[in-house]
Amino acid sequence: MRERKLLHTSEEANIIGPGVANRKVSVLKFTVPEGATWLLRNGAQLVMKLFDSAGNEIPNNSFVYIYKRRKGEDGEVFLTKQSYAPFFDLTPGEQRNDKYAKQTRVDLGVMDGARFTEGDAIEIWVESPAAVDLTHANTRFELTVELA
Repeated sequence: MRERKLLHTSEEANIIGPGVANRKVSVLKFTVPEGATWLLRNGAQLVMKLFDSAGNEIPNNSFVYIYKRRKGEDGEVFLTKQSYAPFFDLTPGEQRNDKYAKQTRVDLGVMDGARFTEGDAIEIWVESPAAVDLTHANTRFELTVELA
């Protein structure tokens, strides 16, 4: 299968808004385009460098959540809660390095993967002591999906 890297700057991406300190809020959404199907596999590559509005990296005690929202449905389905600690102080290149890859991969627990069809969305939520700002110049959010 072919892979696609979803970036916070991709055409499928929609930055919802800034984070809110000490609250879990939706900050980013990737919507599956017409005619496409994505598969988010357990162990998929995830690269994150997240900053607050002052330009500081968000604290290592922050968490990033991934949800699935089906087209036409009001609620979302929880997929995973990722600690930001393994990503903290690592460059995007280091996060892709085999030495760190295991700790910086998507952990879906017992699920093999999650399938997203046209109109479905992958939602990213952040819970942090700092308000995340995805418009900061050094921000990097990259999630690898398979094209099915």
